Amino acid sequence: MGGSKLSGSNSIVTCPIVRPGVPMVDRKGRLVTRFIDWITKPTEAGEIGFSPSGVAKGDGVHVLTGTQGEVVKIDREGIRLGPVVSPFPSPIVDSTIVGDRWCGMWMDRELRQARMAAIPLDDDWVDGPDREQLRTSIHSTNDDFLKPAKSIWHRSLDSEPMKIGVSGENIVFTTVNGVYMIDSAANEIWRGMLPRWPDISSLFAFDQIVGIVEFSAGLSIWSKAGGVSVLDPSTGLEIFSRTIQFGDKISGVSYSEKGGWFVMLHEGSIAVMDKIEGDFSHYKTGSPVLDAQFIDGSWRWTGWRHDGSLTGQVVDILVRDDVGVAVINGSVLTNDGSWSELRATRQT
Repeated sequence: MGGSKLSGSNSIVTCPIVRPGVPMVDRKGRLVTRFIDWITKPTEAGEIGFSPSGVAKGDGVHVLTGTQGEVVKIDREGIRLGPVVSPFPSPIVDSTIVGDRWCGMWMDRELRQARMAAIPLDDDWVDGPDREQLRTSIHSTNDDFLKPAKSIWHRSLDSEPMKIGVSGENIVFTTVNGVYMIDSAANEIWRGMLPRWPDISSLFAFDQIVGIVEFSAGLSIWSKAGGVSVLDPSTGLEIFSRTIQFGDKISGVSYSEKGGWFVMLHEGSIAVMDKIEGDFSHYKTGSPVLDAQFIDGSWRWTGWRHDGSLTGQVVDILVRDDVGVAVINGSVLTNDGSWSELRATRQT
Protein backbone atom coordinates (compact mmCIF):
# COMPACT_ATOMS: atom_id res chain seq x y z
CA MET A 1 0.00 0.00 0.00
CA GLY A 2 1.26 3.52 -0.74
CA GLY A 3 2.77 5.36 2.21
CA SER A 4 3.43 2.25 4.29
CA LYS A 5 6.84 1.19 5.54
CA LEU A 6 8.93 -1.84 4.88
CA SER A 7 8.93 -4.61 7.48
CA GLY A 8 9.89 -3.40 10.94
CA SER A 9 13.32 -3.44 12.53
CA ASN A 10 12.71 -6.63 14.51
CA SER A 11 11.63 -8.79 11.60
CA ILE A 12 13.90 -11.71 10.71
CA VAL A 13 14.77 -13.70 7.64
CA THR A 14 12.39 -16.64 7.48
CA CYS A 15 12.83 -17.92 3.94
CA PRO A 16 15.45 -20.48 2.86
CA ILE A 17 18.65 -18.56 2.21
CA VAL A 18 20.71 -20.89 0.04
CA ARG A 19 19.31 -20.99 -3.48
CA PRO A 20 21.14 -23.10 -6.07
CA GLY A 21 21.90 -21.62 -9.47
CA VAL A 22 20.67 -22.82 -12.82
CA PRO A 23 22.40 -26.17 -13.50
CA MET A 24 25.42 -25.99 -15.80
CA VAL A 25 27.53 -28.58 -17.53
CA ASP A 26 30.87 -29.37 -15.88
CA ARG A 27 32.98 -27.22 -18.21
CA LYS A 28 30.91 -24.13 -17.53
CA GLY A 29 30.93 -24.89 -13.83
CA ARG A 30 34.71 -25.09 -13.75
CA LEU A 31 35.05 -21.75 -15.57
CA VAL A 32 32.66 -19.99 -13.19
CA THR A 33 34.37 -21.56 -10.14
CA ARG A 34 37.82 -20.42 -11.30
CA PHE A 35 36.47 -16.94 -11.95
CA ILE A 36 34.87 -16.69 -8.49
CA ASP A 37 38.01 -18.01 -6.80
CA TRP A 38 40.14 -15.40 -8.59
CA ILE A 39 37.97 -12.37 -7.91
CA THR A 40 37.35 -13.21 -4.23
CA LYS A 41 40.83 -14.32 -3.25
CA PRO A 42 42.87 -12.01 -0.96
CA THR A 43 45.00 -9.50 -2.84
CA GLU A 44 47.59 -6.89 -2.03
CA ALA A 45 45.95 -3.58 -1.09
CA GLY A 46 45.97 -1.25 -4.09
CA GLU A 47 45.09 2.41 -4.36
CA ILE A 48 41.58 1.78 -3.01
CA GLY A 49 42.74 -0.28 -0.02
CA PHE A 50 40.58 -3.39 -0.49
CA SER A 51 39.42 -5.85 -3.13
CA PRO A 52 36.38 -4.26 -4.82
CA SER A 53 33.48 -6.36 -6.02
CA GLY A 54 31.18 -3.68 -7.38
CA VAL A 55 30.39 0.00 -7.79
CA ALA A 56 27.31 2.17 -7.40
CA LYS A 57 27.65 5.02 -9.92
CA GLY A 58 26.31 8.49 -9.21
CA ASP A 59 26.54 11.84 -10.97
CA GLY A 60 29.52 13.20 -9.04
CA VAL A 61 30.22 10.54 -6.42
CA HIS A 62 30.58 6.78 -6.82
CA VAL A 63 30.63 4.17 -4.05
CA LEU A 64 32.89 1.13 -4.29
CA THR A 65 31.88 -2.01 -2.43
CA GLY A 66 34.13 -4.85 -1.29
CA THR A 67 33.84 -8.60 -0.89
CA GLN A 68 33.78 -8.31 2.92
CA GLY A 69 31.31 -5.41 3.25
CA GLU A 70 33.82 -2.57 2.77
CA VAL A 71 32.67 0.68 1.17
CA VAL A 72 34.42 3.88 0.12
CA LYS A 73 33.31 7.02 -1.72
CA ILE A 74 35.28 8.23 -4.74
CA ASP A 75 34.91 11.18 -7.09
CA ARG A 76 34.65 11.07 -10.89
CA GLU A 77 38.43 10.86 -11.18
CA GLY A 78 38.64 7.86 -8.84
CA ILE A 79 40.06 9.83 -5.88
CA ARG A 80 38.96 8.60 -2.46
CA LEU A 81 36.58 10.88 -0.57
CA GLY A 82 37.15 9.55 2.92
CA PRO A 83 38.26 6.35 4.61
CA VAL A 84 37.38 2.76 3.80
CA VAL A 85 34.72 1.66 6.30
CA SER A 86 32.40 -1.27 7.00
CA PRO A 87 28.99 0.14 7.98
CA PHE A 88 27.60 -3.33 8.68
CA PRO A 89 29.45 -6.63 9.27
CA SER A 90 28.01 -8.64 6.37
CA PRO A 91 28.60 -8.98 2.62
CA ILE A 92 26.85 -6.44 0.39
CA VAL A 93 24.49 -8.06 -2.12
CA ASP A 94 23.95 -4.95 -4.24
CA SER A 95 23.78 -1.17 -3.93
CA THR A 96 22.76 1.97 -5.78
CA ILE A 97 22.83 5.76 -5.50
CA VAL A 98 19.61 7.77 -5.52
CA GLY A 99 19.81 11.51 -5.05
CA ASP A 100 22.08 12.39 -2.15
CA ARG A 101 22.22 8.95 -0.57
CA TRP A 102 23.70 5.51 -1.09
CA CYS A 103 21.38 2.54 -0.57
CA GLY A 104 22.79 -0.90 0.19
CA MET A 105 21.51 -4.42 0.81
CA TRP A 106 23.40 -6.79 3.12
CA MET A 107 22.95 -10.58 3.38
CA ASP A 108 24.49 -12.79 6.07
CA ARG A 109 23.79 -16.39 5.13
CA GLU A 110 25.37 -17.87 8.23
CA LEU A 111 23.29 -15.77 10.62
CA ARG A 112 20.26 -15.70 8.28
CA GLN A 113 20.03 -11.92 8.46
CA ALA A 114 19.27 -9.43 5.69
CA ARG A 115 19.41 -5.64 5.99
CA MET A 116 18.69 -2.64 3.81
CA ALA A 117 19.69 0.95 4.60
CA ALA A 118 20.38 4.39 3.17
CA ILE A 119 23.48 6.41 4.12
CA PRO A 120 23.91 10.10 3.15
CA LEU A 121 26.72 10.77 0.69
CA ASP A 122 27.63 14.14 2.19
CA ASP A 123 28.23 12.71 5.68
CA ASP A 124 31.52 11.36 7.04
CA TRP A 125 31.21 7.59 6.95
CA VAL A 126 32.39 5.45 9.88
CA ASP A 127 32.64 1.79 10.83
CA GLY A 128 29.53 0.17 12.21
CA PRO A 129 29.05 -2.76 14.62
CA ASP A 130 31.33 -5.78 14.39
CA ARG A 131 30.27 -9.32 13.67
CA GLU A 132 30.26 -10.43 17.30
CA GLN A 133 27.91 -7.58 18.17
CA LEU A 134 25.63 -8.68 15.35
CA ARG A 135 25.68 -12.27 16.56
CA THR A 136 24.86 -11.18 20.11
CA SER A 137 22.05 -8.86 19.02
CA ILE A 138 20.25 -11.69 17.20
CA HIS A 139 19.72 -13.52 20.48
CA SER A 140 19.00 -10.40 22.53
CA THR A 141 15.62 -10.07 24.27
CA ASN A 142 16.00 -6.31 24.70
CA ASP A 143 15.16 -5.32 21.10
CA ASP A 144 18.82 -4.39 20.70
CA PHE A 145 18.61 -4.03 16.91
CA LEU A 146 21.86 -3.09 15.16
CA LYS A 147 21.80 -0.76 12.19
CA PRO A 148 24.39 0.17 9.55
CA ALA A 149 26.44 3.13 10.75
CA LYS A 150 25.22 6.62 9.80
CA SER A 151 22.07 5.24 8.16
CA ILE A 152 19.13 7.59 7.59
CA TRP A 153 16.78 4.63 7.64
CA HIS A 154 17.31 0.91 7.98
CA ARG A 155 15.18 -2.20 7.74
CA SER A 156 15.46 -5.91 8.35
CA LEU A 157 14.19 -7.79 5.29
CA ASP A 158 12.05 -10.90 5.70
CA SER A 159 13.39 -12.59 2.57
CA GLU A 160 16.65 -12.83 0.66
CA PRO A 161 17.51 -9.69 -1.38
CA MET A 162 18.64 -10.04 -4.98
CA LYS A 163 18.94 -6.77 -6.92
CA ILE A 164 18.42 -3.03 -6.47
CA GLY A 165 17.92 -0.20 -8.96
CA VAL A 166 16.57 3.33 -9.40
CA SER A 167 13.41 4.64 -11.03
CA GLY A 168 13.35 8.42 -11.10
CA GLU A 169 13.84 9.49 -7.47
CA ASN A 170 12.66 6.14 -6.13
CA ILE A 171 14.30 2.82 -5.30
CA VAL A 172 13.27 -0.51 -6.83
CA PHE A 173 14.51 -3.79 -5.39
CA THR A 174 13.76 -7.48 -5.60
CA THR A 175 13.83 -10.28 -3.04
CA VAL A 176 12.98 -13.94 -3.51
CA ASN A 177 9.41 -12.99 -2.54
CA GLY A 178 8.69 -10.04 -4.82
CA VAL A 179 9.54 -6.68 -6.38
CA TYR A 180 9.10 -3.40 -4.49
CA MET A 181 9.28 0.34 -5.09
CA ILE A 182 9.99 2.70 -2.19
CA ASP A 183 10.79 6.39 -2.04
CA SER A 184 14.09 7.73 -0.74
CA ALA A 185 12.68 7.77 2.81
CA ALA A 186 11.68 4.05 2.60
CA ASN A 187 7.95 4.67 2.23
CA GLU A 188 6.48 1.89 0.10
CA ILE A 189 4.92 3.00 -3.19
CA TRP A 190 3.96 -0.41 -4.57
CA ARG A 191 4.82 -4.08 -4.37
CA GLY A 192 4.20 -7.02 -6.64
CA MET A 193 5.06 -10.62 -7.37
CA LEU A 194 8.25 -11.50 -9.21
CA PRO A 195 7.72 -11.73 -12.98
CA ARG A 196 6.99 -15.22 -14.33
CA TRP A 197 7.91 -16.42 -17.82
CA PRO A 198 6.07 -19.54 -19.11
CA ASP A 199 9.01 -20.65 -21.30
CA ILE A 200 11.30 -20.95 -18.27
CA SER A 201 8.73 -21.64 -15.56
CA SER A 202 10.47 -24.91 -14.65
CA LEU A 203 13.53 -22.88 -13.63
CA PHE A 204 11.65 -20.42 -11.42
CA ALA A 205 12.99 -21.88 -8.15
CA PHE A 206 16.56 -21.67 -9.50
CA ASP A 207 16.34 -18.39 -11.42
CA GLN A 208 17.16 -14.96 -10.00
CA ILE A 209 16.89 -11.29 -10.97
CA VAL A 210 20.19 -9.92 -12.32
CA GLY A 211 19.15 -6.55 -13.75
CA ILE A 212 16.82 -3.65 -12.88
CA VAL A 213 17.17 -0.92 -15.50
CA GLU A 214 14.89 2.04 -16.16
CA PHE A 215 14.54 3.27 -19.76
CA SER A 216 12.08 5.34 -21.77
CA ALA A 217 9.42 2.61 -22.04
CA GLY A 218 9.38 1.62 -18.38
CA LEU A 219 11.24 -0.36 -15.75
CA SER A 220 12.97 -3.48 -17.11
CA ILE A 221 13.53 -6.59 -14.98
CA TRP A 222 16.02 -9.17 -16.27
CA SER A 223 16.45 -12.73 -15.00
CA LYS A 224 19.51 -14.96 -15.16
CA ALA A 225 17.67 -17.52 -17.30
CA GLY A 226 16.71 -14.97 -19.97
CA GLY A 227 13.36 -13.62 -18.79
CA VAL A 228 12.69 -9.95 -19.55
CA SER A 229 9.78 -7.99 -18.13
CA VAL A 230 8.92 -4.30 -18.42
CA LEU A 231 6.85 -2.76 -15.62
CA ASP A 232 4.89 0.48 -15.49
CA PRO A 233 6.94 2.40 -12.89
CA SER A 234 3.85 4.21 -11.57
CA THR A 235 1.93 1.02 -10.71
CA GLY A 236 4.31 -1.92 -10.93
CA LEU A 237 2.03 -3.64 -13.45
CA GLU A 238 3.66 -5.62 -16.26
CA ILE A 239 3.32 -4.07 -19.72
CA PHE A 240 5.71 -6.30 -21.72
CA SER A 241 7.25 -9.74 -21.30
CA ARG A 242 9.45 -12.08 -23.30
CA THR A 243 12.04 -14.82 -22.92
CA ILE A 244 15.32 -14.52 -24.85
CA GLN A 245 17.34 -17.63 -25.67
CA PHE A 246 20.93 -16.39 -25.49
CA GLY A 247 22.35 -19.89 -25.13
CA ASP A 248 23.91 -18.92 -21.80
CA LYS A 249 22.94 -17.39 -18.47
CA ILE A 250 22.80 -13.60 -18.05
CA SER A 251 25.17 -12.12 -15.48
CA GLY A 252 24.42 -8.41 -15.97
CA VAL A 253 22.84 -5.77 -18.20
CA SER A 254 23.83 -2.23 -19.18
CA TYR A 255 21.77 0.27 -21.16
CA SER A 256 22.47 3.42 -23.16
CA GLU A 257 19.97 5.53 -25.10
CA LYS A 258 22.43 5.66 -28.00
CA GLY A 259 23.97 2.21 -27.65
CA GLY A 260 20.92 0.15 -26.75
CA TRP A 261 21.19 -2.96 -24.55
CA PHE A 262 24.45 -4.66 -23.63
CA VAL A 263 23.92 -8.11 -22.07
CA MET A 264 26.79 -9.83 -20.26
CA LEU A 265 26.73 -13.63 -20.43
CA HIS A 266 28.38 -16.08 -18.04
CA GLU A 267 30.59 -18.19 -20.27
CA GLY A 268 32.50 -15.41 -22.00
CA SER A 269 30.29 -13.65 -24.52
CA ILE A 270 27.99 -10.66 -24.91
CA ALA A 271 24.74 -9.88 -26.70
CA VAL A 272 23.75 -6.45 -28.01
CA MET A 273 20.20 -5.32 -28.80
CA ASP A 274 18.92 -2.04 -30.24
CA LYS A 275 15.45 -2.56 -28.75
CA ILE A 276 14.28 -4.71 -25.86
CA GLU A 277 11.67 -6.33 -28.10
CA GLY A 278 14.09 -6.84 -31.02
CA ASP A 279 16.69 -9.36 -32.12
CA PHE A 280 20.18 -9.58 -30.64
CA SER A 281 23.69 -9.92 -32.04
CA HIS A 282 26.01 -12.33 -30.21
CA TYR A 283 29.78 -11.85 -29.83
CA LYS A 284 32.44 -14.01 -28.19
CA THR A 285 34.77 -12.31 -25.70
CA GLY A 286 36.70 -15.39 -24.54
CA SER A 287 36.06 -14.74 -20.83
CA PRO A 288 33.37 -13.13 -18.65
CA VAL A 289 32.63 -9.39 -18.93
CA LEU A 290 32.00 -7.59 -15.62
CA ASP A 291 31.14 -4.01 -16.56
CA ALA A 292 30.52 -1.94 -19.69
CA GLN A 293 29.83 1.63 -20.77
CA PHE A 294 28.86 3.20 -24.09
CA ILE A 295 31.67 5.68 -24.84
CA ASP A 296 32.09 7.76 -28.00
CA GLY A 297 29.91 5.53 -30.16
CA SER A 298 31.31 2.20 -28.95
CA TRP A 299 30.55 -0.26 -26.18
CA ARG A 300 33.68 -0.51 -24.03
CA TRP A 301 34.07 -3.12 -21.32
CA THR A 302 36.36 -4.85 -18.87
CA GLY A 303 36.31 -8.25 -17.25
CA TRP A 304 38.17 -11.46 -16.59
CA ARG A 305 41.73 -10.75 -17.82
CA HIS A 306 40.68 -8.65 -20.79
CA ASP A 307 39.33 -5.31 -21.99
CA GLY A 308 37.26 -4.97 -25.11
CA SER A 309 35.21 -2.77 -27.39
CA LEU A 310 32.45 -3.16 -29.95
CA THR A 311 32.27 -0.63 -32.77
CA GLY A 312 29.65 -1.43 -35.35
CA GLN A 313 30.06 -5.20 -35.62
CA VAL A 314 33.81 -5.25 -34.97
CA VAL A 315 35.00 -6.65 -31.64
CA ASP A 316 38.45 -5.67 -30.36
CA ILE A 317 40.02 -7.50 -27.44
CA LEU A 318 43.24 -6.95 -25.51
CA VAL A 319 44.37 -9.26 -22.74
CA ARG A 320 45.15 -7.84 -19.29
CA ASP A 321 46.93 -9.61 -16.42
CA ASP A 322 44.27 -8.89 -13.82
CA VAL A 323 40.49 -8.73 -13.50
CA GLY A 324 38.69 -5.52 -14.42
CA VAL A 325 35.76 -4.98 -12.07
CA ALA A 326 34.33 -1.66 -13.30
CA VAL A 327 34.69 1.01 -15.99
CA ILE A 328 34.51 4.51 -14.50
CA ASN A 329 35.13 7.65 -16.53
CA GLY A 330 37.14 5.69 -19.08
CA SER A 331 39.39 4.00 -16.48
CA VAL A 332 39.32 0.44 -15.16
CA LEU A 333 39.13 -0.49 -11.49
CA THR A 334 40.82 -3.86 -11.01
CA ASN A 335 40.20 -6.55 -8.42
CA ASP A 336 43.33 -5.59 -6.44
CA GLY A 337 41.91 -2.12 -5.80
CA SER A 338 44.08 -0.33 -8.37
CA TRP A 339 43.27 1.86 -11.37
CA SER A 340 44.51 1.31 -14.89
CA GLU A 341 43.78 2.63 -18.35
CA LEU A 342 41.01 1.03 -20.35
CA ARG A 343 43.39 -0.76 -22.65
CA ALA A 344 44.10 0.18 -26.25
CA THR A 345 42.53 -2.54 -28.33
CA ARG A 346 43.45 -4.64 -31.29
CA GLN A 347 41.18 -6.44 -33.71
CA THR A 348 40.61 -10.14 -33.06
